[in-house]
Amino acid sequence: MCCRSAAWSGHRALPLLLRPKPTLTFRRGVCPPAYSGPVAPWNSDEEPGPSSRQPVDKQDSSAKSRNSRARVSQTTSLELSSTPMAGPLSRRRDSFDIEGGASQPLLARVQESRTSTTGTGAGGASSSSSAGGGGSSGWQYLVAMCTLSVVICYADRSNISTAVLPMAQEFGWDKAYQGIVLSTFFSGYALTQVVGGGLADRYGGKLVLMGGVALWSAFTAMTPGAAAAGSFPLLAARVLLGVGEGVAFPSIHSLIARNVPPAWQSTAVGVVTAASYVGTALAFGVSPLIISTLGWPWVFYLFAAAALLWLPLWLPVRSSSAPAAKRRNSDADKPNPQLTQPAAAGAAAPAAAAAAASPAPSTGFWALLKRREVWAICAAQYCQSWGMYGLLNWLPTFFSDYYHVEISDLASYTLLPYVVQGGVGLLSGVLADRMITSGWGVRRTRTLLQVVGMLGPAACLLLAVSPAVGASQPALASQLITLGLGFSALTLGGVSASHLDVAPMHAGVIFGAGNTAATLAGLLSVPLTGYLLQTTGSWPLVFGITAVHYVVGAALWAAWVGDSRLPEDMTDVDKGEGEG
Repeated sequence: MCCRSAAWSGHRALPLLLRPKPTLTFRRGVCPPAYSGPVAPWNSDEEPGPSSRQPVDKQDSSAKSRNSRARVSQTTSLELSSTPMAGPLSRRRDSFDIEGGASQPLLARVQESRTSTTGTGAGGASSSSSAGGGGSSGWQYLVAMCTLSVVICYADRSNISTAVLPMAQEFGWDKAYQGIVLSTFFSGYALTQVVGGGLADRYGGKLVLMGGVALWSAFTAMTPGAAAAGSFPLLAARVLLGVGEGVAFPSIHSLIARNVPPAWQSTAVGVVTAASYVGTALAFGVSPLIISTLGWPWVFYLFAAAALLWLPLWLPVRSSSAPAAKRRNSDADKPNPQLTQPAAAGAAAPAAAAAAASPAPSTGFWALLKRREVWAICAAQYCQSWGMYGLLNWLPTFFSDYYHVEISDLASYTLLPYVVQGGVGLLSGVLADRMITSGWGVRRTRTLLQVVGMLGPAACLLLAVSPAVGASQPALASQLITLGLGFSALTLGGVSASHLDVAPMHAGVIFGAGNTAATLAGLLSVPLTGYLLQTTGSWPLVFGITAVHYVVGAALWAAWVGDSRLPEDMTDVDKGEGEG
């Protein structure tokens, strides 16, 4: 059968399956997309049209028909795009192939294609890898698996905050040494921030994240044996735990920048980062129970085993090598509110294909450090992490020392703050996307959420150790800390997503730089807290220093935050462009 006859025969049957009547778009082949004349064979050197429809004899017709059938045997890819309309079909896209000479009817091929095509996810984005990466299950599955990895990550790093209390009693550690044990994690964590982001940007985040999970889980399981062996093995295990976890967030943010549609990136960042609070809440809630029933070593064994459940679920994930903003958006994608330069709002299909095939551009790391947008991210990350890591590592000790709460009762006071923080974190990314799309703009949205997310915790921490609360109301102090951490979760719509606005092609590296600054804060705040507690025993002093960091960070963020897209290739940026 002639290619055009097959195509138009199938076209008459398609309205039975798809409404409204679809249009046929030929990607490659011999049939002209707009030709509506009678069916007749033509020469390969001649375009069909009125001038080519000349009578031919039987012999010529037979030979040319054979030539036509041979050319039809090449696979022709057709794409059916229904006209936009209200209803569930307005965002469906199905594709299928016609194999020349195949006996399967076109209608059956369409039905098979519709059956085998996976459904669309949130926002209607296609779940195929071409529409958002993430393999056969789409970018939503990728985000879900990244979220689960962050839960495991923070549970593995947070469990020692509770376990350090019985460990200190067993091994005779004072507060200063406890601070050293808790803080050595950050020295390893800082080593792989920028390196992990660079590797993820260049080679893809899937393998980088998988290797990190395997590494940190192994050293989590080794922690009890290392503690029994002595100080050096324990500190080495904590450093290597940090090395493994250091690649997690840079690789995840690189994956988000390459696979998640831009209009959903704030939401994805909010969901993934909120998982850190869920992991912390899990560790604070379950660890006291495990310690009371099985003993403190089982805290590390059980949490390390969680990676064995995650790794098989991660293997099917496939990710894109090009930023989501560079690929051609499907009809289901939302408009991109985060792109402030019109030229970046949408790329043509050939340009998208070239971007997907090309390697990541040169990062120009030192050129990135000349941008005030990058310094805003680093400063905000440092200041807010001073409080975040301080509370993360010392909150159980705070309630145990300041309010004399027993280990078995710690979950009643330390669990709720992180549950609330996780809930607000899930909403903050959605809130940021809604504010941007409703006309607030990127810069105003990021500024408001970040400033409120830093000033709120500063006020609540000062109230928690104020004379009005005193040392006899642990429940009220827990409520104030819960409120403060709820405010801090708003920063997931601020600094946590800002690098996706200004440099999606370098998202892993910039996030690595910001997270290195955050890690430096943890490396300083955690042992300093132990030293201050050992020498002064003053929790109001500790919380006061934390509040100052929050206020300074809010001021620097408001002054330096930006939303202008940085050049993709930063190696050629002149020194005069340093202040973007």
